[in-house]
Amino acid sequence: MAVTNIQGIRSSRLDLIKVVNGDLPADTVIEDGTVVNVLTREKLNHDVVVKGNRIAYVGPDGRQFAGEETQAVDASGTYLAPGFIDAHLHIESSMLSPTRFARLVAGRGITTIFFDPHEIANVAGLEGVRWMTEEMEGTPVNGFLTVPSCIPASSEELETTGAEFGLCQIKEALKWDSAAALGEMMNFPGVINLDEETIDKLAATADLGLPIEGHASGLSGPQLDAYIASGVGSDHECVSKGEAVERARKGLWTYIREGSGWADLVNVVKAITEEGLSVDRFCLVTDDRDPHDLLEVGGVDNSIRLAIREGLDPVEAIKMATVNPATRYRLDDELGSIAPGRRADINLISDLEELTVEETYLGGRPVGEIDWPETKGSSLENTVNIGEITGDTLEPDESARYGLVAHADDIITEKLDLSDADANKDELDKLAVIERHKGTGNIGTCYVDGFNLGGGAFASTVAHDSHNLIVVGENVEDMAKAANHLAEVGGGQTAVKDGEVLATVELPIGGLMSSNDPESIASSVRDVKEAIGKLGCNIDQPLMILSSLALAVIPEVRLTDKGLVDVNEQRVI
Repeated sequence: MAVTNIQGIRSSRLDLIKVVNGDLPADTVIEDGTVVNVLTREKLNHDVVVKGNRIAYVGPDGRQFAGEETQAVDASGTYLAPGFIDAHLHIESSMLSPTRFARLVAGRGITTIFFDPHEIANVAGLEGVRWMTEEMEGTPVNGFLTVPSCIPASSEELETTGAEFGLCQIKEALKWDSAAALGEMMNFPGVINLDEETIDKLAATADLGLPIEGHASGLSGPQLDAYIASGVGSDHECVSKGEAVERARKGLWTYIREGSGWADLVNVVKAITEEGLSVDRFCLVTDDRDPHDLLEVGGVDNSIRLAIREGLDPVEAIKMATVNPATRYRLDDELGSIAPGRRADINLISDLEELTVEETYLGGRPVGEIDWPETKGSSLENTVNIGEITGDTLEPDESARYGLVAHADDIITEKLDLSDADANKDELDKLAVIERHKGTGNIGTCYVDGFNLGGGAFASTVAHDSHNLIVVGENVEDMAKAANHLAEVGGGQTAVKDGEVLATVELPIGGLMSSNDPESIASSVRDVKEAIGKLGCNIDQPLMILSSLALAVIPEVRLTDKGLVDVNEQRVI
């Protein structure tokens, strides 16, 4: 059973004492390896003795605790490191169900995750969060919930969401066994300006003695101090050495992010390699990883590897994805190190520089011998409720003054003045956001520059944060075909040209995830990206850029089902 709470552990710990006293035989003795001690930054020639899912003894001559049925593991020539921990991620970004995700990352040596399911919370509220949590609890991976804190991301005047996840729902979820923290508090203006409901969320978390996760994008100086003073304890949004130095010096746990869309590690790690800061308040995280990247390069294991290549000592890099996150979440007596009483999550690594994981023990069991559960059915399917979309409903308003400029390598957008003489509508693509949760019929439309499609359309039900259906196209007929096709398959991403569906990745769970195997999902995603390329779009991550265009909290303008939103003024224009 995975660790998702610290209740009911007395009997397993008493067995550890009995092993050391010679009253019970060990289940496993891992012999002749080199233990990476992240507590003291040492490499020690020690054996590791395991009973049940915990470590009983670390030291020389572990065989003295063996019995006739004890399994002896020859670890000579390998390093024994703690199972890797990702301190901040969103499972939904992988497009995998929690069970599929857990199985994949465990194969990369990742044995513990702290996940914020705010994507499914936007679609299905407390029911969706409960399903995600129960799915994770059924896997051997240690999965801890950080309770979504900012649902919806913007006001109901600006967009329609699938569900509410307010103070009442937050208070309930914070009491669940697997709840480890309040998830990223994106509403930093609400914190700094003492918004009553926002402060109540922080207070409810503090009353339970749980940490508060941060999201301090762009904050510095006195505003950052005010944000931290509220009780927020971490930030994963820093993108530069200077931001990392400021956060660490002011007491924040500073998460260094390396995801599919956010490659921050190379710049941020310089706070350690160039400025000489201690690694003790830093953690490595992924935030968002798509299925292709998880399969090809990995999750937080890839972050450790990259940190080593950028000049970090391997032991210190491993420390940032083991005992540091365990300490941040006040679970270092349970997880994050190879020490007596800790869970037996252990990686056998043949090459410490390249971080080559040869075997992973998850709660004392080799990952390859675990009988993994299947994804359970849920009521989170059939969430695309749009009726029949026709092309004429997707035509932008010809009298509208403004459109939107998207960028190939940045999710920041610009307002497009359609009255400008250089703004030729015939050369622009069309963008629409279709409300898909409640069947309101709301459709926001506008002209968009930046995709440069030579024909066709592509669409997605992954559209942060409310995850309405978003579609961009050169013509409205293909846009309508793409939208209707996604409704038929229950959600996902697709590309269409001349009325023909070119490729689709089906995501029937909330329109965000699938219970299919990672390889097939990654293959479908590649097919969709290739199809989009054939439409003439030369953006490296076209689906990621498209999915961000409805996020009405990032400047300058966004499109929602209510219309074009001026983010700075927080109003529909």
